[in-house]
Amino acid sequence: MSENNLQEIQENLSERADDLKKKASEIEQQVTQNINELMGVTAEKLDKAAEKMHNTAEFFRNNNVSKVKEDVTCVIRKNPGKSLVGAIVLGFLVGKIIFR
Repeated sequence: MSENNLQEIQENLSERADDLKKKASEIEQQVTQNINELMGVTAEKLDKAAEKMHNTAEFFRNNNVSKVKEDVTCVIRKNPGKSLVGAIVLGFLVGKIIFR
């Protein structure tokens, strides 16, 4: 091989290495951006879940069994068909769990 061929090969390899570095940098930036977006979405969902948990805790703090019973009775009176279907499904699920 001549000196010119070796020099061309070195330049070619150097250019390819630079191209690979550039592509790796672009991929790194895209991955970082995707992770940041995912973390933002996850944080929003966690905030919503925490808020729902807080509201549920407040409900239990502010209500007693008789209040919950009164609310359930009211819902059943307003939606007897849906309540019956819900009771059947709940009974079926409890039966499946008990008789495993």
